[in-house]
Amino acid sequence: MADHIKFGDYLGDINLGFHGVVTSSYAVLAPKFSRKEFFDVDELVEMRVSNTDLLGLFMAGNSNGLLVPDIVSEHEISFLEEKGVEYKVVNSNLTALGNLVLVNDNGCIISEKLSGIQEEVSELFGVPVKVGTVAGTGMVGSAGFTTNNGVLIHRECSREELEFVEEVLDVKGDIGTVNFGSPYVGTGLIGNSEGIMVGNSTTGPETARIEKALGFLK
Repeated sequence: MADHIKFGDYLGDINLGFHGVVTSSYAVLAPKFSRKEFFDVDELVEMRVSNTDLLGLFMAGNSNGLLVPDIVSEHEISFLEEKGVEYKVVNSNLTALGNLVLVNDNGCIISEKLSGIQEEVSELFGVPVKVGTVAGTGMVGSAGFTTNNGVLIHRECSREELEFVEEVLDVKGDIGTVNFGSPYVGTGLIGNSEGIMVGNSTTGPETARIEKALGFLK
């Protein structure tokens, strides 16, 4: 197996993207996430959100900061503060922020549902933020996965949407699937430009496409 990719699950769940956020500088992972040492980051935060392990569902971030829903407790936030991870709490009934944000260190795409905090998101992430869709849905975070070197997008993404995503995130990418056909690639992938983990059900052809789209294969 290549050094930049691992297969796994989280306590039997192949949707690894639901259980953490990994950027080029820090990783925020559920406490029982295995192989934490695989991710090449400066800071590792182990925490929960609203007493659940669904960190990737509720949060989104790049190396400059992390968007957090207001259901997070003060105790849970303290783990971010201890590690010096910048964050912004979003006061909204939209708590599944990980589904609504696709971001790397170059740019960010958000759902129309978050357009009211577009400037605040840009300030936190330190990148331009645009409102857009992937495969006709505002669930850009679950329908896409990006690093600083590439982007993988829902298989029904249009050519125009892919070109928009590539322009905003300043990377090249492609459509694909994960976990034996799931088009919601953001739910089955976790990692950064140095390495990624994919769900155990991901096939060989899917893996090859993922590696190419994310810039691991030239």
